[in-house]
Amino acid sequence: MRILLLALIPLTLLACKMEPDTLRIGSNRWPGYAPLYLAAELQWLEPAGLRLVEYPNTSGVLRAFRNGLLDGALLTLDETLTLQSSGLDLEVLLVADLSAGADALYARPPILRPADLRGRRVGVESGALGAFFLSRILDRAGLQADALTVVELPVHEQVAALGENRVDALVSFASLEPALAALGARRIFDSRELPGEIVDVLVVDRRRIDAGQRKRLKSLWYEALHIWQQSPECAGTQLPQRLGLNAQGLQDSLAGLVLADAGLNRQMLKDGRLLDSLERLNHYMVENRLLPLPSRPRELLASCRGYGC
Repeated sequence: MRILLLALIPLTLLACKMEPDTLRIGSNRWPGYAPLYLAAELQWLEPAGLRLVEYPNTSGVLRAFRNGLLDGALLTLDETLTLQSSGLDLEVLLVADLSAGADALYARPPILRPADLRGRRVGVESGALGAFFLSRILDRAGLQADALTVVELPVHEQVAALGENRVDALVSFASLEPALAALGARRIFDSRELPGEIVDVLVVDRRRIDAGQRKRLKSLWYEALHIWQQSPECAGTQLPQRLGLNAQGLQDSLAGLVLADAGLNRQMLKDGRLLDSLERLNHYMVENRLLPLPSRPRELLASCRGYGC
């Protein structure tokens, strides 16, 4: 099967001459980033002059990018804005996925709706995305931030925290839903109610990756995504393991994601949806002091000259 799949890779991709320095793309384990992990499993990266650098969490990715150890990374929009605000010349190469239920609020009775969070303890991962998602939940519920207690919890501690009654609700991910359901928690809000607001992207540093390399990276991503969508069995058992999930956890997560192919990427640029999401999030982060300085969303988008979008 692997030999057959390799034969499907565009000849221009495998015929690429290796760059003097292999490009390093950083990522943490998230199902929406699976195409790059699949490309690594299929041994496509080295011939294309690429290397996937895996980190246990997003903080490691951000720290490595700031320190010049990465040429590109898979990030959420808020993380992208944060890095750009710190002085990096970044470009959103492509949208990887849109959350459509993969991010969710879970709670046990008597908490049945977001408005019931008043006076409760809510666990959430640290970082702008968790804060943004919780803020939007509170907006919908008509609550102020001081109406509840926020408990910062890394995702690997969330199930235990709920089981030990250290929190009453969690801003978490669909991959944890079976474990949370076993504790009596149910989903009471998710990212389907915030269409286009939680977006993952592949970002590169313009000073480190030239136009030709960017084009090659995009081609590899879309080819891996296409192969995966056409032949899901090609991922085998290794892909869920690399993403830190079992097969069911991967499927539960993917059910809440819209994986963005080349057509959706072109449409989001053309109709302005990507720019709208960037500008809305930038405004929120500035208002809530999550950015040291306002970012520049328009500068994150490609000019499309020289290599196309």
